[in-house]
Order: sequence, then structure tokens, then C-alpha cells
Amino acid sequence: MLKEYGSWSVMLISALTGLFISNGSHIKGISAILALSLFTNSKLVLTSWRREEYHKKYLLAFILQISAGVLILLFITGESLIKLLPFASIPLLYLLLLLFAGEHRIYTEITGFATLTLSSLIVKFASTGIIDKTLYIAVAVFFIAGVSKVRVQLGKGLIWRILMILYTAFSLFIYHYIEIPLIVLLPLLDNLIFSIMPYRIKLKVIGWIEVLKGIIFLLLMVFYYKFV
Repeated sequence: MLKEYGSWSVMLISALTGLFISNGSHIKGISAILALSLFTNSKLVLTSWRREEYHKKYLLAFILQISAGVLILLFITGESLIKLLPFASIPLLYLLLLLFAGEHRIYTEITGFATLTLSSLIVKFASTGIIDKTLYIAVAVFFIAGVSKVRVQLGKGLIWRILMILYTAFSLFIYHYIEIPLIVLLPLLDNLIFSIMPYRIKLKVIGWIEVLKGIIFLLLMVFYYKFV
């Protein structure tokens, strides 16, 4: 099992956001989360394939997990699954960057978050048949903010603190443009505080703080979609 708990939390919180705001079939939504779990876990065998000099058994395991995930989504959605095809370019780009550019490049990490947060769109689509691009943009913009925070914590310099402030401002602009209440971005207040007065704590603790922020974001999104 992939031991990247940050990746699992982003995928699951994004997926639960799509599930809880939907008025469709929760059984289909939960089944979609199972498929997404297979996609997420496939990164483990893909990176093992590269480390072990492209051993065929890892490539086979990767293909089997991806195929199983696709079959589950096909069973849930039927022929309408083809509507998701344009979005497949995002995880495909991530896989290429992961293999040929490196896991810790900034653009690889951003594309990785963009891939993980696709779970919000996929789960809502599986539940309702609706492709909610606004939901996906909102979720992706929120979670991508975590990229710069980790770099500030690792002491990457003033430039990342400035970029984190600029990204927060960019997030506010995007939310205003897609007409989602700015209060949903309340958890990003921590990013602003952190960029101005970086506090030194263990990365593990930062991870739990990010999970808590994600849960607050989830609750605010559900409140907006259900009650506003």
C-alpha cells in the first residue's frame, strides 16, 4: 500500500467533498472512491517499476490496478464514462512528469495535486452524472496551496513565502470568479500566518494541520452546496 498519507488524505477529502454535496447515488459514489483508491495506490508500483530497472512484474501490477479502477467506473457510469476522457490528460501528464522530470519538481507536485483532487469531480459524476467543473476548480485551488507551505517549512527562502501570499490572493480571485463564497477559503488563513511568521514544527504535525484544514474546507463546501 502506498505510504504517502498526505496523498491519501487529499484524495479522500476531495472525494468525500464530491460525495457529500451530491444528491445522487451514494452507493455509486462510494464505489467510485474504491476505483480512485486503486488509481492512487498504483503510484507505488509505478515508482517501484522505475527503481527496479523497469521490471515487468511492477508494470503488470500497475496496468492491473488501473484497469480494475477503470472497470469499476465503467460498471458505475456505463457509456457516459467517455465524458471524463478529457480529464484523463491531467493524470497522464502527472505520470509523465513523475517518470521523466522527478517527483519533487514543483510542476510535478502541482500536477499531482491536480490529479488527486480530480476525485471530487469523478465521485460527483459517478453519483449524479453531472460534471461539475466549478467543484473541481475550487477543490484543486484549495489543495494546491499546500505545495508552497511545505517549501517554506523546509526553509526554501523568502521567495516561497511571497509566492504563498500571492497564491492565496490568486485563490481569492478564482473563488470570486467562479462565484463560491470566499469564506470557504478560511483555512488558508493559516498559510498567510505561516508566510509572515513561519513557525517551526515537525513535518508530521504540519501534515495533521493540513488534514484538519482539509476537513474544515470539506464542511464549508458541503454547507455552501447544501444550504446556500
